[in-house]
Amino acid sequence: MWKLLIAEDETIIRRGLKNSLNWKEYSIDIVGEAEDGEIALEMAIELRPDIMFIDINMPFLNGIELMKRLRHELPHIIFIVITGYNEFSYAQQAIKMAALDFLLKPVRKEELETTVKTAVDLLQKKERNSNLYLQFKGNKQILKEQFLLNWCLGQYTEEEVKIQAQLLDINLRKSIGISIFEVIKDINISGSEQNWSELLLNFAVKNIIDDILLDYSNVEIFEDQGGHIVLLIQNIETETLLKLNRDIIKHLERVIGKVVACNETVLESSLDIPSAYKKLIKDMKSSQSLTPIVILAKNYIDQNYAEQSVSLKRVAYQVQVNPTYLSKQIKSDLGVSFVHYLTNVRINKALKLIKDPYLKIYEIAELVGYSSQHYFCNAFKKVVGISPTEFRNGVKKH
Repeated sequence: MWKLLIAEDETIIRRGLKNSLNWKEYSIDIVGEAEDGEIALEMAIELRPDIMFIDINMPFLNGIELMKRLRHELPHIIFIVITGYNEFSYAQQAIKMAALDFLLKPVRKEELETTVKTAVDLLQKKERNSNLYLQFKGNKQILKEQFLLNWCLGQYTEEEVKIQAQLLDINLRKSIGISIFEVIKDINISGSEQNWSELLLNFAVKNIIDDILLDYSNVEIFEDQGGHIVLLIQNIETETLLKLNRDIIKHLERVIGKVVACNETVLESSLDIPSAYKKLIKDMKSSQSLTPIVILAKNYIDQNYAEQSVSLKRVAYQVQVNPTYLSKQIKSDLGVSFVHYLTNVRINKALKLIKDPYLKIYEIAELVGYSSQHYFCNAFKKVVGISPTEFRNGVKKH
């Protein structure tokens, strides 16, 4: 029921307004009557009506002043002004208070009925809009995740991305880090016998990552159609993202007892997200045909490449096989030797870090697992064809 408050100093007018219509037909309940402006103000604040009939010329507080105060306190109220022939000088002021309509005394039933119908229609429209907003608010996270997925899949134009992002309160800054996590469901970490349903597993992974990222702002996380968990972080440096992802993987593997693979990149422009997403997914899919032992070994190298002590013997120990056997399996599955693969991983990470102008070459060498800048530069040149300094200068020119 809509609530109606009548503020009118003339008893006969108040009685006429009350008895002119069957208010129940309009879903209206008359919650109160006030014979002066001050009483009307107190009653309105207490009762919070949806509609108010307000006489322009009331004692103590006239209708204009009453509307001014209530417009500030209760902006949702629909005002219907009751006025006499000689009171139209107040009309412009009442219009400023956004009064819905003016009714001349004595109030004719037909005019009252028309105005009330208009008021109820307006209230119903406001209610529908409010319900739509609440529905949108309740489904906002679902809509946000659907938008992010479609964006990554390249289904929006640049203009559509901007509009959707604004509606969903997604802050699109220039640079953005994108990481894709995949749980290798068929491979348990040594000693783990946990069995998860796919739905529960992905739910757990998202919640764990959410907890780890509590101190980060401008973060979006969603699940794509292939069951990958996609993480977007605004304004993050490559070095920070690489370290963060290693921490996330270690925490995930410890909790869920499954091998977790990850691929990431930092983009200068968020507009590059669709192409970057497709490349990261393509790179991850190339690992799906590998044997379980090589997946475990590859995953260990991908996580621990920054440690100088990574070796064939150490990796073999971690995956519990003979070093010679592991070496043959890596060569068979990946088409390169263990050393070649480890070097490629380190140099590929270095290629991401080298774009950061604040990192010195020797710092990059240490971050990717080299104790010597000299060894790093030699390895870099073998893989890339030019030295790190030459590559960086080339990057700067673009």
